[in-house]
Amino acid sequence: MNPIAQALVDNLILVYFFYGLAFFALGIALRLASRQPSEFKIAHAIRPLSVFGLLHAAHEWIEMFQLIRLESRGVEPAVAEEWARLGVLAASFVMLLVFGCSLVIDRGWLRRAVVVGLPLLWALATGGAAYGLAWTPAQTVAAGDVLARYLLAIPGALLGGWALMVQQRAFRLAGMPQFGQDLVWCASALILYGAIGQLFVRPSPVPPSQVVNSALFLRWFGAPVQLFRGVLAGVLAFFMVRALRAFELENRRRIQAAVQSQLDAQKRTLAVERQSLLETTRLNQELEARARELGLLLDLSNLLAAPHDPSHRLEQALRQITPNLLFADAGMVLLAGKPGKPPQVAAATGYATHDPSVPGARYGPCVDLGQRAVATGRAICRHQDGVLIEFDLAGALVGRECWQHSSPSVAIALPLAGSNGVHGAIVLARAKGQAEPLTLADLKLLAGIARQMGLSIENARLYQEAQAREQMLGDLLYQVVRAQESERQRIARDLHDATGQSLTAIALGLRGVENALAEQGLAVNQQLAAIQGFANDALVELRRIIADLRPPQLDDLGLMAALRWAVQSFQQRNPGVDVVLQSDVDAPRLRPEVETLLYRIVQEALTNIAKHAGATQVVVRLETGDHELVVEVADNGVGFDANEVLGGRAPGWGLIGIRERIQLVGGEALIRSAPGQGTRILVRMPLAYALAREQAAQR
Repeated sequence: MNPIAQALVDNLILVYFFYGLAFFALGIALRLASRQPSEFKIAHAIRPLSVFGLLHAAHEWIEMFQLIRLESRGVEPAVAEEWARLGVLAASFVMLLVFGCSLVIDRGWLRRAVVVGLPLLWALATGGAAYGLAWTPAQTVAAGDVLARYLLAIPGALLGGWALMVQQRAFRLAGMPQFGQDLVWCASALILYGAIGQLFVRPSPVPPSQVVNSALFLRWFGAPVQLFRGVLAGVLAFFMVRALRAFELENRRRIQAAVQSQLDAQKRTLAVERQSLLETTRLNQELEARARELGLLLDLSNLLAAPHDPSHRLEQALRQITPNLLFADAGMVLLAGKPGKPPQVAAATGYATHDPSVPGARYGPCVDLGQRAVATGRAICRHQDGVLIEFDLAGALVGRECWQHSSPSVAIALPLAGSNGVHGAIVLARAKGQAEPLTLADLKLLAGIARQMGLSIENARLYQEAQAREQMLGDLLYQVVRAQESERQRIARDLHDATGQSLTAIALGLRGVENALAEQGLAVNQQLAAIQGFANDALVELRRIIADLRPPQLDDLGLMAALRWAVQSFQQRNPGVDVVLQSDVDAPRLRPEVETLLYRIVQEALTNIAKHAGATQVVVRLETGDHELVVEVADNGVGFDANEVLGGRAPGWGLIGIRERIQLVGGEALIRSAPGQGTRILVRMPLAYALAREQAAQR
């Protein structure tokens, strides 16, 4: 061995250090380069190559520290440590495989087969050989190291070199031949690293490593194979860093293209701006006018929707309109009345007198003009020369015949129409000596004002009609409920006074006949006993029906007693259901109609539970808070789809009846249920309405 080779062997620790440093620099450089955006395919594949460099640097430094420990303290590496080192080595070569496959193999299944198959083959070969040949742990680690280089490093390096050669053509096509030449050097270094550097391995039981190994390389070339690998790693890192400068050039080109595109866009924008300067000025003027008009319409909308008297709102709207129109200083609003009667003035402003009979005044002619607009449903303008012109508000050139007339307008009436017809008219006027000509913009604004006021008046009328109908329906329903309860009470009283007395008399008569027969020593006829039993049963059933129709506890003792009786009756008829009644200890008496309403709601809920719920537990709760009364009925039964039942697809009239009844007294009913989750009916109503008058006064 020559002195240079001996010196290199003696300083193998430094060789390992610089060998690992080269791969570490490669990994860091690639990691930083991978963060730059690029359209080159290699930019998306250098991350696994970066991981390869970092892992391989870690492996070489692990071997360096093992060698330092061996030379300084004579400590051999443990088997577990060797297995960990071997795992790092194999993982680095797998990353090299991933890099090569991602660039040269387009089919995903083939790429996965190579990346997964070769490591699996390495693991099976190492484990199978160790088991079959009964190798020691040290021999197995050495064989695994050699097989990792044969089965993973050499194919990975060749695939990586092939991938770099393919990518250098992409650089040349992009007009970057200098970076393509750098990739050729990288590919050459990577191929030599795999084909030669990984062929000369440590001696192991795996052929041909018994002959072709690191010792043979040292004899042939006079240098350790680690130095050869380290030099190739340095070449690879150097030229790879140079090649990755292509990303910077690409970014500069992209920035230059973006800047040029921006400059071109700015030129086009300046040309358009110069071309549209006059148009912009005109649009700004129109925009100011439209903003003023929209502000006026918005103010009108807010005024007409305010909670004030309709006449007051219309007068405020007129006072808002007339200052914003140059040709008008007075105005009025007429509203259509009942059929056969002329429209009447609902609001007016700006007129010297509101008497239509005053000669020469504007008020009377404006009233006539407005009534005519309501009758015809068309806009009408009167000009200073006395000409009247009718026109429609629809169309692009609104009232063309009006604003093109030679004489200026002194008054104009527009119908206030909605979806259900004409509801009135708005009339605007100007003194004859101060008349201003109408313009198309003025008429468009007036058309918008008329539509806004017509819809507002229609909505107000519809709202009043809806409120009246809702009040009428509520009164009718309330009367129906009261009539129903009165009829129930009458039937219960008639059954008790007539039928009940008759059944009682029959039962007493049958008992007297039985006693008479017994005193005479005669045998009691079985049919007579059966008849007596039937009479007693009928009497019991009659009393139950009477109680269901109108329980006397409700009138005598109040809601709590009636609910307690209803719960007990339900428990007797349904012994398998556990019913709990929860209530305030000092629950107050309520108004009779409210107690009846709440009792019927609970009765309906219990009836539904008995028929449909299949429940085992029921809770009835009555609670009075500071401001509201709460009644709740909840069960753990089968439940139902509340949206379907209450939405009308499969209506449950009993539940809908509960909701309608409670709305009569200003309350609400919340019905919550789902299949398998039971049912909960929660009723709330204002306590002030529910309490009796004397109790409400005390509170």
